Amino acid sequence: MLILEDDKTIRFSPQLTKNKVPKIYVLKIKGEVVYIGYTSQSITTRLNSGLKADGKNGYHGYKWKNVTDKMELLIFVFGNVLTGIKDQDKELIMFIEAIEAELVYQVRSQTGNWPKFQNEIHFNNTDRTKVLEITDYIYKYMTE
Repeated sequence: MLILEDDKTIRFSPQLTKNKVPKIYVLKIKGEVVYIGYTSQSITTRLNSGLKADGKNGYHGYKWKNVTDKMELLIFVFGNVLTGIKDQDKELIMFIEAIEAELVYQVRSQTGNWPKFQNEIHFNNTDRTKVLEITDYIYKYMTE
């Protein structure tokens, strides 16, 4: 559950709130992709930490959090579950991060601009053919 400043509550389906489940989330404002992120946390936990951050410990949170009160959030959940053991999870994390990076790059290629609030991306060449196949599928969905 995500509680916004005006006490509106957003409840996510159980699949989105599971920990150790990789997810790519895409934020759109007025139809424009402005941010693409990766998390394996509950989407509620991830969004709350970015929305409520106030600069303590150096983290100010999402750059888009004060821009608008209307946005579209798309979440793509992968069927794999992380073990919590860094060495065992590394390959899967790199795979999902490669998809995230290729999506960001595809936005750049198609629009001429990086997503407005994108902070970083993690490029790598993990399973390139499969990554591009999944990226194309997600990109088509998120730009419909």
